[in-house]
Amino acid sequence: MLAGPSASLRSLSPFELLDVPILERIAFYLATSRLIGPPSELVPLLCTSRTINASLRFRDNHHLYSQIFYQKFDSAAVIRRLSWGRTTVECFSEELRKRSTILTRMRHRNAENFAHLQEDLWAVYLILLENDGKNMAQLRLWAKLPTWIASVIEDKCQVPREHPLSWVRDIEGTSLVLWLFWMSSDEESVKDEDSRVRNKTLTRLEPFLVHGHRFSSAYAPDAFFYLPLCAETEVAIPCTTGLPLPIARDFVHYGRKIKLAAPPLIPAALLNYVVRLEVRLDDNPLPSAVAQLPETRAQAAAMGLSLPRLTQEDIINFHFHTRTRFFGDYNGLGSERLDNEWFRTVSCYDPWAVDRPLRGIFYHLGSLTGHWNGRALIPYLQAHIDANMPNRRPPVQGVTWAHERISCVFKEHHCLIPDEPISAPAEAHGWGEDILNVWLPRRLEIKHGIDDLTLHDRETGKTVRYETYHADRENPYSRPSKMNSEWRCDLPPVSEDSQYETDDDYEEVFEQRTSGVTDIIITGETYDRESPAWGSFSFIGRVRPWDGFVVLLRRSVRERRSDLRHSF
Repeated sequence: MLAGPSASLRSLSPFELLDVPILERIAFYLATSRLIGPPSELVPLLCTSRTINASLRFRDNHHLYSQIFYQKFDSAAVIRRLSWGRTTVECFSEELRKRSTILTRMRHRNAENFAHLQEDLWAVYLILLENDGKNMAQLRLWAKLPTWIASVIEDKCQVPREHPLSWVRDIEGTSLVLWLFWMSSDEESVKDEDSRVRNKTLTRLEPFLVHGHRFSSAYAPDAFFYLPLCAETEVAIPCTTGLPLPIARDFVHYGRKIKLAAPPLIPAALLNYVVRLEVRLDDNPLPSAVAQLPETRAQAAAMGLSLPRLTQEDIINFHFHTRTRFFGDYNGLGSERLDNEWFRTVSCYDPWAVDRPLRGIFYHLGSLTGHWNGRALIPYLQAHIDANMPNRRPPVQGVTWAHERISCVFKEHHCLIPDEPISAPAEAHGWGEDILNVWLPRRLEIKHGIDDLTLHDRETGKTVRYETYHADRENPYSRPSKMNSEWRCDLPPVSEDSQYETDDDYEEVFEQRTSGVTDIIITGETYDRESPAWGSFSFIGRVRPWDGFVVLLRRSVRERRSDLRHSF
C-alpha cells in the first residue's frame, strides 16, 4: 500500500511543489524581463512564501544570481583580466548585489549617500572599465549617470575648501569624478550644455591646469625611468620635482579585496576642459586680424612671405575642424582597449613594490604609430608664474592660454631581445633619471634607417639598434621575431571559510610572456603640409616599461639635414 503525501507537503501550493530548477528558471526570466535596472522584480516572488524564499534566496542560490549578472552586465572583460578564483558564481552574485545597491543610491541621489561616495565612485569607474555596452546602459539609462556626476561635482564644490571631500582637497575622489565625467561625455552632450553650465565647468577645472604640478599626471613620479624604486629613495621623493605619489586604496571587487591606484587627475581635467573650449570655438567668430592674412598657401607663396606663415585657410581649419575625439568614439573597440587602464589601476599603486600580482599589459605595441592632430594649450608665462607664487596668488582666471596646433607623424622603434636598450642616465642634480631629455643620454647620436633606428651614446660608446615597428605588416619588423601576449595563471586553492580572503589565504599571479620588446623609442616630425603654417618640429620620446607612461620632447627644425642625424 502506497503512503500518501506528508502533511507538510499537502499544505504546500502547486507552485511551491515545483522543482527548484523550474523555480530558478521562472525567477531568472522574471528578473531579466527588464534588462535595465536591478532585479527588483524578484522581491515579490521571494516574499511569496518561506518555501519559495528558501529555494531562491541569495545566500543559497549563487548560481541563479550569477546568471542574472551575466544577463544584465558585461562579463567578458573581468573573465579576460582575472583568474577563475575571482570569477566564480559566488563572485558574480556578490557583484550583482553590490552593483544593485550602488545603482539604486545613484538613481535616488539622497544626501545621506554622500557617506558612500568614495565606494560608489570606484565601483562606477571599474564598471566603465569593463563596459562592452550593457554596463553603460545600466549606468546611463537607469542610474542616470550624467545627472549623478553633475550632482557629485556640485556637492564637492559646495563644501568648504578645507573639507576633506572638497573639490580641491579630495584628490582621489575628484580624479574619479573627472574620469567618470569624461567617460560619460560625448560630442552631443557637451554641445547641448547650457553656456552658463559650460562656463562654470571651465572655471572649476582651471585651477587643476594652472596648478598642475601639484597633482598627478602619471602613476609614479616622472623623474624616474627605472622602477620599482629602491628603499633608499623613499625619503628623497618629496624633494624631487617629480609628480605626486599614487593614491592607493583597498576595494572589494567581485567579492574579493583588491588594491587599486587612483587614476591620474590632470589628464582627465585637461580632456574635460579642452572639449568645452572647442565647443566655445564653434560659436565664436574669428578675430578681425585674421582677415589681414593671406587667404591661401598659394597666395602667401606668390607674395613671397617667409615661413612659417599662417593663412586664413590654416586658421579656419584649426579653429573649426581640429577637435578632440571623445571617449565614446572608441566604443566599437570594446573593453579590450581599456585593458591598459585596468592593469595600471590594479598594479601601479606602489612605486616600491617588487611583486605586482596583477601586472599586465600597460602599452599596446604600435599605439602611437601613425598620424596625430590636436592642440597644445600654452599658458602665458608671467601670468602662470604669478598664479603659482606663494606670496602673491592672483586668481587662476587671470591665466590665459594660447592654442597651438600639433600635427605630426609618429613612429615606434623597439629594442628586441637579445639587444640591451640604451641606458637612461641619472639626473645630474637630484634623484631619478634625466626626464628633461626624455630619459635619454644628452650626447646621443640618432641615425634613421628605412626599418630601424640606431642610437649611439657618445658618452659611453654604446650603440643600439632599434627595429621600426610596421603595424600594417604581418611581421612588423624587418627581421623574424616571435611575439606573444598570452597569460599564465598560478593560483592556489581558495579557502571557502570566509567571504573575503586575506592576502595570506589568497594569492594569484598573472605573468605576461615576453613579447621580445625591451624598450620603446618614439620619433616623429611635423606634417609637411602643416610645417609652412605652424613650423617644422621633430619629436623624440620614450615609453616607461613600469606603467606605459610616454614622455615626448619637441624641438624646432630650422633646416633639414640629408643624413637625418640629430643630436639631443
